[in-house]
Amino acid sequence: MFETIKEIKKLQKRPDGIFGSFMTRPVSHIFAFISYKLSWTPNFVSFLSIVFCFIGVVILYLYPSDYPLVLTAAAMWWIGGIFDAADGDLARFSGKGSQFGGWFDSFLDRIKEFMIFALLGYLMYKQYNNEIYLLAGFLSVFTNIMSGYISDTKKLFITERTPEIKFSSKYSFGMVDTRDFFVVLSLVLNEFRIALAVYSTVFMLALMIQLYRFIKKYS
Repeated sequence: MFETIKEIKKLQKRPDGIFGSFMTRPVSHIFAFISYKLSWTPNFVSFLSIVFCFIGVVILYLYPSDYPLVLTAAAMWWIGGIFDAADGDLARFSGKGSQFGGWFDSFLDRIKEFMIFALLGYLMYKQYNNEIYLLAGFLSVFTNIMSGYISDTKKLFITERTPEIKFSSKYSFGMVDTRDFFVVLSLVLNEFRIALAVYSTVFMLALMIQLYRFIKKYS
């Protein structure tokens, strides 16, 4: 058993960003091993990822003022993030990866981004009665989806996978796993405006940098 787990871990890809190195990859290979033993396909593991995230969103929508349940929503989102990493671990180990699987995983990521940031914007608008939070939710959805679009089309037409912004040879800045970090952080601290503020301002700049580097390198 332990040899199999080690083999799965050896096949892990480089984490998308610095937060994935500490939040998901340290345990995703264990989730992949369990999935392998249960004969789950990588696509089913991807589906489980959005199921857990959806459960977290529903809990948050129904009980935004109940802190223990907000923590439960954070846990659901985190587990969803781990499954999101485990699907790739399982695909590489089992040899069952496919082009559809890559598309399906990316498609589900876009749905997650829409769900969580639209909900955070709505909840903050409802709490403070200020339309600025609806705008922040819209901009947060925009930055995530456009960043994903740039990355996905780059892989499709240029067949190269590179991190959005690279800090060092070991760590980089990836929009998806950084998204999961700020979502979980906002829920744990019970301050939903953190993720909205970061993704509607700082990450808008990150998107512009990503777009600039893409155009400069490939145009």
